[in-house]
Amino acid sequence: MLLGGCGVKSLKKGVPFDLDKVFPGVFAAEPETSKEKGLKLVKAKDYHGAIEAFKNYVLEQPEDFFGFNAIAVCYKNLGDSTKAMQNFERALEFAHSPDERAKVLVNIGNLYSASGKYQVALGYFKEAYNEFPENPMHLILIARTFIYLDEPQRAQKVVKTIEEAIADLPKYEREEDKGLGYYLLAQVYAALNEEDKVFETLRKAMKANPSRFIARIEADSSDETNLFYTLRDDSRLKKLIRGFAG
Repeated sequence: MLLGGCGVKSLKKGVPFDLDKVFPGVFAAEPETSKEKGLKLVKAKDYHGAIEAFKNYVLEQPEDFFGFNAIAVCYKNLGDSTKAMQNFERALEFAHSPDERAKVLVNIGNLYSASGKYQVALGYFKEAYNEFPENPMHLILIARTFIYLDEPQRAQKVVKTIEEAIADLPKYEREEDKGLGYYLLAQVYAALNEEDKVFETLRKAMKANPSRFIARIEADSSDETNLFYTLRDDSRLKKLIRGFAG
């Protein structure tokens, strides 16, 4: 750092310059923000508490899409689709960047998909892709929805585009969601009977987050309504699980 004009201040014993007046020796912890509190409660699955925290965040930052989006996700997890949708719509009003809008649109699509309204969900996933085509996750959700709509040929066409862009997937996934895109893509491959690609893609998902996806694949392959149910007795799946479980 350049010091011009005056001489350098002398040092007091053990304390540089005048920092002893600012830091008396005890560093006070920064108070927890409403956003941080809400995220912590979500992690603990206390969605009612998280909603209250995020409502406070909305009062502090009324034009930030995050608060309304977070409240909506909590209501979705509580099974209240009406309040979830109301807050997603509010989030869209304040989502200004293409990435922000795409996040909210995907969440709305997931809300409809969870209730079996796949055609409606598809429209939101397509809109998310149009908003932010850089994120391959949007195409994965579109392909997966075509599978649920029993349109494998359309899913296959989307998969070809996904395979050209899949290398960019990890940089768009949040830390807690690492590997999720690969996992969902593996479900699409399973429905299309592309077995080699199923295990190649599943391996990438498990490598990204082994503890999460080992438990999930065991549950999903035991669920007869799941796209992974056909793998329940596959020795390759059991070998893959053992490899990451160890």
